[in-house]
Amino acid sequence: MTCIVGVVCQDGIVIVGDKKVKAGEMTYYENKIISVEKYENLAVAAAGFLDIREKFVQDIRNLHLLEKKGLVKKDPSRGFVGLTEDVAHRIYEIYGPRYKAEGFDYESEAFEALVCHKPKLARPFLYCVDAVGTSSKVNDYKVIGTGAQYAYVFIKPSYSNKSVMDDMAVIATFIIRLIDECKIDDSIGADEEGKVQIWKFPNRVDPYEVDGSELKKLLDDAENRLKRFSNFLILGKMGS
Repeated sequence: MTCIVGVVCQDGIVIVGDKKVKAGEMTYYENKIISVEKYENLAVAAAGFLDIREKFVQDIRNLHLLEKKGLVKKDPSRGFVGLTEDVAHRIYEIYGPRYKAEGFDYESEAFEALVCHKPKLARPFLYCVDAVGTSSKVNDYKVIGTGAQYAYVFIKPSYSNKSVMDDMAVIATFIIRLIDECKIDDSIGADEEGKVQIWKFPNRVDPYEVDGSELKKLLDDAENRLKRFSNFLILGKMGS
């Protein structure tokens, strides 16, 4: 019940996430892309069953403690991605059998995460980790959550190997605002101020969460795109 877009661009990697959470009749807003404490330049975003996603996020926030206790282990060949794989697999071993006993397809429905890391002397990289703890490298773009089926309609024709972070951030924000405004999926949306969450992982500097005037510009550009698209739909209906 979310929409999180990760895109590998010419100048770095951008991750954009909605903020809306629906739990029964209750609606609240939270940041779904988190910077992992005590692990430099590492951010993780997750989608899936609300309780499983929250358990994963809680473990990620306590990753240094889990590693210290030996519950997850950093493998030199897998690096930080290996730690998040271990967290996902650990949750699967505990909760997978329970969900499957209740008739849920845990492997394909319960959980998915995007992991982005920027080494000090190298370009950032993006991985997707599934519900059983298997990862795959993202070389172009990846959308997780129920919004994926709508997001790919706009991401696929917009993307090229020359795409830049700002452009893709605007497109991803537009997608989330479109799903929200048109009530395509009531579980996806910006917060009460119309904001989404945007993280940039530039090739040459440390990653950061976009805020302030930079965020406002991207939101305004996405809003203008949304207005043009809405006008196009209205004119199309009138023409028919």
